[in-house]
Amino acid sequence: MTGLILKDFLCLRKVLKSYLIVLVIYVALTVAGVWSPAFTTGFFSVMAAMLPFTCFNMDYTAKWEPYGAALPVSRNKTVAARYLTLLITLGAVAVLELATAVAVWLTDGLEAALSSLLASCLCLGMGAVLNAIILPLIYRFGAERARIIFYAAFLGLIGLAVLWLVPLGGGEWLMEHLPPLEAENAAALIAALLLLSVAVCFLLLIPSYFISCAIYKKKEL
Repeated sequence: MTGLILKDFLCLRKVLKSYLIVLVIYVALTVAGVWSPAFTTGFFSVMAAMLPFTCFNMDYTAKWEPYGAALPVSRNKTVAARYLTLLITLGAVAVLELATAVAVWLTDGLEAALSSLLASCLCLGMGAVLNAIILPLIYRFGAERARIIFYAAFLGLIGLAVLWLVPLGGGEWLMEHLPPLEAENAAALIAALLLLSVAVCFLLLIPSYFISCAIYKKKEL
């Protein structure tokens, strides 16, 4: 199974190199005050969450699945390797975002750093939710069809949120009713979101893994 994880990262090495270059540029612009920390951390959390699509597309292009089925590795372990690739990627992004928050703290103060960490927790948690939903769909329908299904559902949720917020006054109403981002309540909120992100990994990704295993076992390669 370790070999399968290494295979994924070897396939992603060109993409990850491009991400690393963009990351350096974005972090530099964030520290310089051109972009907000929340934008940078959110962007890279979303990019990390989308990497499984790239892995599946590369597998399809290389016709990997028939070859992988001939290897002495069970289908459950093949699925587990893909989920572990995702967790390793999200963990690496979390470390990079923590380093970004420290840099922002040194340059812009504690409040900006807390805002960065808050955005990181939210976006990484959403990345886990995203993949818990989309990975079984990919195993069932393939990467391209699953992408279309997910985007349709995602846009539907955004539409429902808009329909809920507009009668109340939109985003301004939401911002007015949020508690002020001070050191005390921000730290508590970040801790709560961090625990929620870990809970999401256990409560959603684990059932998602077993669903993916059940789908992949029945799939004809």
